[in-house]
Amino acid sequence: MPVYEYYCPACAGRFQQLAKRIGEPAPPCPRCGSTAVERLISAVGLLHSAQEHQAQLKTEAAQVDADDPQAAARFLKDSGRLEDAEGLFGSAAYRELIERRTEGATDADLTDLEGDLTAQLAGDEVVQSALTAGLGLTKKSPTTEQREERDYQRSRQEPPPPTRRRRSAPDLGWG
Repeated sequence: MPVYEYYCPACAGRFQQLAKRIGEPAPPCPRCGSTAVERLISAVGLLHSAQEHQAQLKTEAAQVDADDPQAAARFLKDSGRLEDAEGLFGSAAYRELIERRTEGATDADLTDLEGDLTAQLAGDEVVQSALTAGLGLTKKSPTTEQREERDYQRSRQEPPPPTRRRRSAPDLGWG
């Protein structure tokens, strides 16, 4: 059923009416009751498929300077993708990070948020790489001492017992 928009010259009012059929006569103005109303040409809303939306987003993202965290944050904010985000990307700390980054905050200015964000990561490699690459937060790499200690601890562990492979009849495709 179409929704038509009307203009009433008597009271200069605009209103919409849901028509039950195409070509239905114009209704009276709900403000003044005048029947001398004019049907307007309304703008049509276009719906895009998810593929078209993704393609447009990729095109716009390719134009963002990957080495400029402020531009990346501005793109995320302006794209509207964070409005419905959940989890880490919907968290208050992440939204604050984006807001502060768009205002020109440096990595040093954002260290107070790093603990809140990394606590929500829970080992998610994809999220960690997004934070590292796009927003300038870096995952602290272990020092040489820490790496040597880790390697030493690994070398002291007993190797797992060898597994014995069971031999089976060749698969002849019978079942």
